[in-house]
Order: sequence, then C-alpha cells, then structure tokens
Amino acid sequence: MGNTKAAQRAKRDAMFLMGPVTFGWIKRNIPDPTSRIILVAEAYMKMATPTLKSLALSLKVWDCAGIESHDQRSRVLKKIDQQCEGYWVERREGRTAVLHKGKNPNEITPE
Repeated sequence: MGNTKAAQRAKRDAMFLMGPVTFGWIKRNIPDPTSRIILVAEAYMKMATPTLKSLALSLKVWDCAGIESHDQRSRVLKKIDQQCEGYWVERREGRTAVLHKGKNPNEITPE
C-alpha cells in the first residue's frame, strides 16, 4: 500500500502549472523574496535555453522579482546558499552574482 502512495506522490510531484504566470503575478502572490527570485531566475533560464544551468542576477532579474534594496538582495543570496537545495550563488567582486542550479563544486562533502 505504501508503494502505491509513493507512486501517486511521484506522479503528482511531476505535474506542472500551465501559464501564463506573469512576473507581476509572482510579485503579488509569492510573499517570500527568495522563492520569487528562484521562480524568476528559472523562467529566464528557460527563456534563454531550456538546458541553461546558471543566470547572472542582473538588476532586471531582481526587479522582476520585486526585490529592490541591496540589503534584501544580500539576505536572499544568503538564504539561497543556506536553505535552497539544488541552487548555489557565485559571488563575483564588483560584478553581479550568478545563480547556479546543481551541486556547488566548491562544497566540501562529508565522506
């Protein structure tokens, strides 16, 4: 019985939302700024190339997610690094940060 439930959960997890889901809708309805930047970044990555695994977080991307202040951007980047499994942030001095999908190659894994 547990196997059937797991199969149903896997099937539901694979379902997707049909669009259009606009950036304005995301800003109005998703209260967490970290979730908003991930959704917007995913959209930009898929618009560019479906297999794109990274995106420079330009002011345009932050604006589309409704994140305006430098302090809030810093908090969002920190939260991505700490809590968003499957994403990591490359910080480049004097340049925009880059959001990457996948495992951080610089991360030390316990053996």
